[in-house]
Amino acid sequence: MVFMQYKTFPDGSREELKVKVIDCGIGLERIPWLVNGSPTSYCDVFEGAIAQLNSKLELDVWNDVWKKFGPLSSQLDVDECPDLEKTWADIAKVVDMDVKTVKQNISPIKDMYIILDHTRSAMMLITDGALPSSKGGGYNIRNILRRCFEKLISNKKGDVSWWDTIGGMDGFLEIFESHKQDLAKI
Repeated sequence: MVFMQYKTFPDGSREELKVKVIDCGIGLERIPWLVNGSPTSYCDVFEGAIAQLNSKLELDVWNDVWKKFGPLSSQLDVDECPDLEKTWADIAKVVDMDVKTVKQNISPIKDMYIILDHTRSAMMLITDGALPSSKGGGYNIRNILRRCFEKLISNKKGDVSWWDTIGGMDGFLEIFESHKQDLAKI
C-alpha cells in the first residue's frame, strides 16, 4: 500500500495534502472485471472502444483460445516470469494447442488492447495538460502514441494495414471519442 500524505518540493520541504489517499494497488479497473467475471478487465473498461475498433478490425475477440488463455495470461508478467518461452509452452499445454497457434490467436487481440490502453492513457495525459514533446513527460506521451501507430501500421487485415482499415486519422480519433463515452459511464 502507498499512503499519500505530503507534497514534496524540489528543495526537500513538504506540505501536507488536503486530500490524503491510500493506494492499495488493486487498480480500479480490476473491480468490475472481478465482479462481472469477464475474460479480461479490458472487456469492462473499454466496452464501447472495443466495439468501435473491432467493428472495423473484425477480430474474433472472444475466440476459444482467448477464453482458455485469459485466466492464464498473468503468468506472462515479464517482471516475474523467469522463462517466457517455457511459460508459453506450459500455457499451450493447458489450452491443448501448440505454442504457435496460441500466439497467433492472442497476438492481434493483445495488440488491439495495447492500442486501446495507450490511446486512453494519451487522452488522459493530454486532457490533464501534457503534450507530446521531446522532453520529460511529453516524451512518454510521444512514445505511447508511437507504439499505437506502430501497432496500427504493422498489423494487417488481409493485405491492408489496420491504420488504413480504421480510416487513418479519422478512425484513430474515433477511438478517443469511444474512450470518452466509456469514461462517461463510470
